[in-house]
Amino acid sequence: MGRHDHLPTDALVGVHVLIVDDDPDARELISTVLRYCGALVTDVGSASEGLRLLTRIMPDVAVCDIAMPERDGYWFVRETLGQPVEPGRSPLPVIAITAHGEAHGPDRTLPAGFQAHIRKPIDPWELCRLVASLARRA
Repeated sequence: MGRHDHLPTDALVGVHVLIVDDDPDARELISTVLRYCGALVTDVGSASEGLRLLTRIMPDVAVCDIAMPERDGYWFVRETLGQPVEPGRSPLPVIAITAHGEAHGPDRTLPAGFQAHIRKPIDPWELCRLVASLARRA
C-alpha cells in the first residue's frame, strides 16, 4: 500500500479551512477532500469575498487559487498579511494553488507571502498533509 491509498479521515478534525477559487469544480473537489479528512470548510468564489469573511469565520488555514479575475491570489495574500492578528495567534497561513505551472511556481508564490504551494490537479494526500502541517504551526 502506498501513501495515497488511504487519506487520514481524522487528520483535520477541528481545523477550519477557507477555500478561495473562482472555479466551482475546483472548489468542490478541494472542499470534498478536506471534509473527508475532517476539516470544517468554507468556500468562496473570489478573493474579495474571502477577505470579507476572514474576521467573521476566523479560519485556521486558507487555500487560494492564484489566477482569478479582478483580484488574484497575490492580492488576497497581501491583504491577509495586512489584517490585524489576535494576540497569541499567527497570521493566517495561506496555501497557493495553481494550474499555471512555473509562471506561478513556488519561486514566486513563497516570497509573495504564501506558506506553501500546490499544483492543480491536486494530490489529495499532499493537500491534507499541507493543511494539517500549517494548522499545527498557526
